This record gives sequence, structure tokens and C-alpha cells, in this order.
Amino acid sequence: MKPGDVDLADPMNPVRYAGAPVEYFEVLRCEDRVHWNELTDAGRMERPSMQRGFWVLTRYDDVVRASKDHAHFSSHRGGPVLWDLEHVENALPTQRAGMMGMDPPDSTRYRKLISPPFTPREIAKLEPVITQKAKEIVDAVAGKGRCDFVMELSWDLPIQMMCEFMGVPHEDRGLIFDLSTAAATPEGKTAEEHQAATGGLAMYALGLAQKKRENPDEGLVSRYANGEVEGAELTDLEIAQFFTTLSIASHETTRNTSNHLMRLLSEHPDQKALLLSDLDALLPNAIEETLRHSPPVMQFRRTMAQDLELRGKKLREGDKVYLSYVSANRDEDVFEDPNRFDIIRQNAKDHLAFGSGNHFCLGAGLARMQLRVLFTELLTRLPDIHVVQPPERLTTVWFDAIQKMEVEFTPN
Repeated sequence: MKPGDVDLADPMNPVRYAGAPVEYFEVLRCEDRVHWNELTDAGRMERPSMQRGFWVLTRYDDVVRASKDHAHFSSHRGGPVLWDLEHVENALPTQRAGMMGMDPPDSTRYRKLISPPFTPREIAKLEPVITQKAKEIVDAVAGKGRCDFVMELSWDLPIQMMCEFMGVPHEDRGLIFDLSTAAATPEGKTAEEHQAATGGLAMYALGLAQKKRENPDEGLVSRYANGEVEGAELTDLEIAQFFTTLSIASHETTRNTSNHLMRLLSEHPDQKALLLSDLDALLPNAIEETLRHSPPVMQFRRTMAQDLELRGKKLREGDKVYLSYVSANRDEDVFEDPNRFDIIRQNAKDHLAFGSGNHFCLGAGLARMQLRVLFTELLTRLPDIHVVQPPERLTTVWFDAIQKMEVEFTPN
């Protein structure tokens, strides 16, 4: 393999490489640390629009720098997604209306509006609710002996907790799951199908916001609908994009980390045996190692706000930049023997799966708690659970996402 052999804009890569192309990133880290990805026919597409190549940052320190150096690497200028949205009607303004499409100080102001429920003290209050829900999820499959891990074990808890935080009524949560899952992966869908999903989320958000103006509560939609930033009320576009972004990000990431932890324990029985020897003590670090080894979000985009020379390459104003969390999390300068899945790795928590800098994931603490509670219940009740066939992966440039994964266990 050599630099240029893989087009990182090709949505078929997760299927072709059984996840992210980690061997290719190893080549880039060694031979072309700041790599220009030229589009091939596989990566170039009309919808979602992908017409330009981009720089790929593969080293840990470079990804951290780009996450914090907003003077050079802008989330706002071209939006946070890899697609070329500048000439797609309303697409770029929509991305810029969400916190992920803002640069400081704007992103800082909006984060302050919704950050209070995400403090460690507030999240700790949710553990009894999460524990009860996890018990119900495992109870529903424990007697079967076999199930689809994705649809029967990993999806429900994240979507329930996201909706709880947002203030979405129980009867609407299945709808939000369906719409957000479809909105997260435009590749392979028609324009009409994807618009129906994103439009459905936006319309739902605005309807819910109106209800929260009439009857405020402590949910995040209520905070947005009734909040102000520098004395100005939030616009409908800002509310809709906030709801859409959180609907996708909050459950896609936690769900797929659950899927990857189950997959990795099945692929590494020695690590599973070690974990079961002291579940309470070792599970938190096993979760961090899963996030490092198989981050659910493969990349975010930045756009160069001004010229910069980096590792001998000249990045020009307006160029797209791909921040590879997959590659950064396997940087040999940071993680010893980085391809090894090691649940007692001492610096596993240094991973970048939750981002870095101003856009570090607000829900990281909540995600960690959900994963810990679910797998404590799951591995206590069904300790021999294991994957029985290769998982089916989603075609996307965005997530390392598993959409189907059969598991077996002794009924309990």
C-alpha cells in the first residue's frame, strides 16, 4: 500500500476494509503525514456533493492542533462535514447554524446555554434511570439465546437518554430514531429520502420548541427555545439544526461504541476473560480502549481560514482538511503497539474519539455512563455473549457504523 491507494471520500470503505482503513492510515503516518486526498470516481459524487479533494491530518498532534487553532482551521467557513456544500441551496447556512459549524467565540456562547445538564453532578443523578432501562433491555432478550445486538441491545438506551435530555415525549422516540438514523447517512439515499429525514427532524424540532415555549421544562429544546445568546432569541434554523445534530450525534456514537465493544470482546477472548475477572474495575478503561481502537466518528472537517505550512506541505486558504480520529488514535508516538486492543492500556483515555478543544463532545460523560451501566448488566447476566458472524457495516464517510450484528448466549 502507498499514499493515494485509498480514496477516503469513498463511502464503501467501511464495508471494503471491515471498518476504517487502518492499515492505510499507518502508511500515511509513516510516509505522508499531511496527505492530499485526490478524489477518484468512487469519491466524487453529486449528492451529497463531493467535488474537491482535501488534506488529511493523520498524526495525533496535528489533529489536536487543528481542533484548537481556529485562526487557521475553521469549522464555520465550510461547515464541519466533508461534503462540498457551498453551492448546495441552504446547505452551508444550515450547517453553520449548529454549534459544530461555529468557531469561538460563537460556539462557546451557545455551549454555555445548554451545558448545565451535562455537568458530572447532573449526569450522576441519571444513573438510577439508566440502570433500570438497561435491566429492561437485557431482560427483553435474556431468554432468547440469540439476537441482533444492534436493534435489540445497543440502540434503545442512547436514543431514550437523548430524548430524555431533549424533552421528547416517550411516544415520539421511535420516530426520532428512524429519522435521525436516515439523516446521518445520506450516502446511498435519494435526495428525496434524505430531505424527508432531515426535514422531518427540523419540523419536529420546531413543533416541539413551540410546545416548550408554552410549557417550559429543563430539557435542552426548552433551553434553546426559551434562551438567548447576547440578548437575541435563537432562530428557527438554529433550533432545528441543534436538534438534528444532537439527534444524530448522541445516539449514533454511543450505539456504535457499544457495538464495537461487543465485537472487540468477541474477537479478543483473552481480553474478555480479563474483563470478566474484575468487571467493575476494568470496564471503564475497556470502554476508553474501545473508543481509542474503533472510534465511531471517523472524521470531522475544517476549512483553512488562512495559508499555513504544516510538515512541509502548503495548506491554502479555502482548502478542506480531514481530521482523522481513526489515525490519531493509532499514532505510534502516543500509543504503544497501537493496533493491539488492550483493555488495561494505561493511556487509553488520551484518545480523540470525543474530539478536542472547543468542540469536545458535551455528552461524553453521559455516553461513558450509559456504556458502563449497559455492559455491567449485560456481562453480568449473559457472560458468554459473543458475535457469531461478521457484522454488517454502513456505507458512509462519516461513521464506523455497524447496522446488524448477530450474537448468541446461554439463555438466562
